[in-house]
Amino acid sequence: MTLLAVDTLRAARAGHGFAIGNDGVMLILRRPWLALDIPVTPPISAYVPYGSVGDPRADLLCGLIPHELLDQILDHFLAALPNEAAAFVLWNEATGAFASHLPGIEEATPSRLVYRPPVLQPGWHLICDIHSHGAGPAYFSATDNADDAYATKIALVVGQLGHPDGPQIASRLCANGMFVPLPRSPFSGEPHAA
Repeated sequence: MTLLAVDTLRAARAGHGFAIGNDGVMLILRRPWLALDIPVTPPISAYVPYGSVGDPRADLLCGLIPHELLDQILDHFLAALPNEAAAFVLWNEATGAFASHLPGIEEATPSRLVYRPPVLQPGWHLICDIHSHGAGPAYFSATDNADDAYATKIALVVGQLGHPDGPQIASRLCANGMFVPLPRSPFSGEPHAA
């Protein structure tokens, strides 16, 4: 069963909504760079007079992020040691170009970082928000959870910088207040990138 409103939302350039079906509730979220259909509830046990909400989907419409940007960002983070550091990956909808952006830092210590996201020019989208935990472990803190609660972006935390085994990376997709594990790397050249 298809509904015009759900089909219109799935075809939209940007927007989000919830579809309710006999197999549960699904968040349908669209951005110029992302098409996401993700279940937010299990199947509903009561009778629901609707059809299926459809299959889950998580597609980077912008394509994979060039691995060279990640390498540049990791070099920047290493240079900032022992302090934490931050970077953003931006995407231009008109040209398809990716760019890294290093924000102004208000405060950086080995355990604290205060920075501001970029002010985007028309046609540019913030795809990925990356910050480091210096030599410490990679994890999402309560501060990260609060910062990411209302954003739609890929969030990465890089830790154990300078460690002999290489850096550790925690990742998630932030979508309408949900934190979704990434099913694969968003960077090209990764063994598990699609």
